[in-house]
Amino acid sequence: MLFGSRDSFAIESMTEPHLRAPSQVWGRMRIWCEGTEIGDYSYEHCGLFNAYAGFRELRELLAWNWMSEFNGLSDEDLWDFLDGALFGCHGDVELHDSRTVDECRADWVRYGKFSFLTNWGEQFDKNGKSFIVCRPDGVVRILNRSLGNSSGFSSEVPLGEAIEVIKKFIDWFLSENTRLAGIPQN
Repeated sequence: MLFGSRDSFAIESMTEPHLRAPSQVWGRMRIWCEGTEIGDYSYEHCGLFNAYAGFRELRELLAWNWMSEFNGLSDEDLWDFLDGALFGCHGDVELHDSRTVDECRADWVRYGKFSFLTNWGEQFDKNGKSFIVCRPDGVVRILNRSLGNSSGFSSEVPLGEAIEVIKKFIDWFLSENTRLAGIPQN
């Protein structure tokens, strides 16, 4: 299933065709950002629940996913800022980090909502790190950098379009979850 447009923003997912109830939702998934994909769609039998939970949470907070301290930062500077605050790195390079464990936890509470796709499923494990923000003008920015090199990209999508794509994926996941639980659908 493709929700959205590959040329703008889309979530592509499928349930493994051989699954029968009772089962969890196992399948494949990738995200499309202006024609660039994040996720390994050939990776079979990925658990899709973490992605569902991540998108469910993101749908609720995306419109407010900005902080004034981001004003004036380039995409690369913003990516480095969030990578440093959340992971203590800039890409593959570990930063000298004198923060205490409590300070690291506080930064995760403050900035964790900007992490995108990290720990959302095996299909995203080899695509570096991604962050997602929504500027005050209603434009969602997705920032990604691959590990092992400094290549990356940023893309943008209007907030309303992103929310609609996310909603369609969530509805699909809930339908698949119900089907695979063996619960009769009306």
